[in-house]
Amino acid sequence: MDDQEIKDFIEFTAANDNQQPPDGDIPSEWDMYITYFDEDKALVLLDLSLAKVAPIFKYNQLFGVQITINNPTEDGFYTEEEQPRLFEIEDRVEEIFTKEAGCRFVATVTTGGSRMMYFYAKDSNILPPLVGKVAAECNDHQFNYLIESDGQWDFYYEVLYPSVIEMQLMKNRRVVERMTKAGEDMINAREVCHWYFFTNGADRRQAAIALRANGAEILDDNFYEEKMGEYPFGLRIMIKHPLNWEALAEQTYDAYDFIEQYDGIYDGWELLPDGELEEWI
Repeated sequence: MDDQEIKDFIEFTAANDNQQPPDGDIPSEWDMYITYFDEDKALVLLDLSLAKVAPIFKYNQLFGVQITINNPTEDGFYTEEEQPRLFEIEDRVEEIFTKEAGCRFVATVTTGGSRMMYFYAKDSNILPPLVGKVAAECNDHQFNYLIESDGQWDFYYEVLYPSVIEMQLMKNRRVVERMTKAGEDMINAREVCHWYFFTNGADRRQAAIALRANGAEILDDNFYEEKMGEYPFGLRIMIKHPLNWEALAEQTYDAYDFIEQYDGIYDGWELLPDGELEEWI
């Protein structure tokens, strides 16, 4: 099963707001990205909103419920046939551990033939018996669990939270979905502006020379943005390419590979004329 097939049938689940603990309660912001854990492809579904408030110190126990996939694909994911039952079990697990144990549901990771649901809890003692309750109710799948102290939410930030490039790919997908629904042309090449920022003018100048040599049009290589902090020296280029997800992913990877050669950052893209993309973002 390739990435497109995954995206075609993946669904997002989120805890009901009135089932979540009040501590640090803010509107959930669930999103998904594809990454690798120990060389295995992984689908991570994460509540990104918690990065605004975490660590929530009362929830200092990391708790994971592992659900074994009965018929995993070669990539270790679930099949379309098994998906409904797994999501049904996931809903039940979420209900039990948010209502009965007062946990905060933060993520689901599917990799290596299992689906791991992660929570943060106040009290670890009540968790194992509830895993037994779930296993008894859903005896067509195998269950396991982990519990460990994590008062600083290190696992959330260091393992679950997306990298800079993964975050950019997620933003790309959101914009592509909105533009596609609006009937925008996503196949033919469009004029797309990409932004880079540097710590100094010399690196910006060398980057501009290299990008021009690779076929980019330099739109502006002489502006300064104080809001970019230690990367105020801006570079704005134009490249023509389609706006489908695959083309944008390729451009994103290329941009991050390129910027590694310089002391700078890649700051995303927008359509030309300047500002046209704002309605999609």
